[in-house]
Amino acid sequence: MSPVKSAWRRGIFVLLIIASLALLTVSFREAEAGPVHDVRHAFGSLLSPLQEFGARVAEPFQDGYEWFKSVWSAKKKAEQLEEQLDVLQGEVVRLEEQAEENERLKALLKLRDEGTYPEGAEFEVAQVIGKSPSQWEAWVRINKGSDDGLRVNQPVVGATPTVGESAVGKGLVGKIVTVDASTAVVQLITDTQSAVAGKIQGSRAEGIVHGSLQGRLLMDYVDRDLAVDTKRVVVTSGYGELYPADIPIGLVVSVGEETINMFKNIEVQPFVDFRVLEEVMVLLVPENALPGGTTATTLATPAGATQ
Repeated sequence: MSPVKSAWRRGIFVLLIIASLALLTVSFREAEAGPVHDVRHAFGSLLSPLQEFGARVAEPFQDGYEWFKSVWSAKKKAEQLEEQLDVLQGEVVRLEEQAEENERLKALLKLRDEGTYPEGAEFEVAQVIGKSPSQWEAWVRINKGSDDGLRVNQPVVGATPTVGESAVGKGLVGKIVTVDASTAVVQLITDTQSAVAGKIQGSRAEGIVHGSLQGRLLMDYVDRDLAVDTKRVVVTSGYGELYPADIPIGLVVSVGEETINMFKNIEVQPFVDFRVLEEVMVLLVPENALPGGTTATTLATPAGATQ
């Protein structure tokens, strides 16, 4: 661009600025009916239809923008609410788990308080962290060990939700068979190698309760001449050097006899549902307070059972 044209354009620009300032000054100083105001009103009247047309043309675009903005805002709000719902659902699950765990622990404490145990016995609550994988063995692994005072042959009790005739869900679980510093293995009373000296309340018939491959409890060596009724409570007899007396084992569910057998065939349903066992309580019985000589009253009779 030549210097003459550049100077000419700058001059026109300066003149336009001066003219604009002059018109603004005159407009502010003259009356409402002055010529400058009249010109402005005239141009306003000419441009008004164009402005109205432009507003009408722009209105759908503006509405579309507002709709898109509202939809986007609603989407973001929905995402936030969904995240909050996920958090709340997780919190509900956590609280429900805590509530169920508290109920189970309360049941264990009730078992501790209602039962009678050798003098000086203490209790260690542990969580089940593993279970036997097959029916050939019946055991659970717990998260307490020798560092917590556990040792082999200590009796273990537990509490589970009600199942079938097992109205209280509290009773004998088994005994500790192996232990290391932080864990221990508990042999369940349903294991085929387990044997517990028991007695039937009411008839006072005594025998040995042992497990089976079917996961049932069988009571052997009960003289066939003794009267035994179903729904009677079976408790530990306290004989031997392992289980204190009067720990609930289960209910008599069937009684059979064979002509060639001098003992009854008795099936016992355990109070503890081992399928859902999650916490146990180990009895830390002093070695000088083992069964034999301790006297105590039995636990409360479960609903649906007779003594």
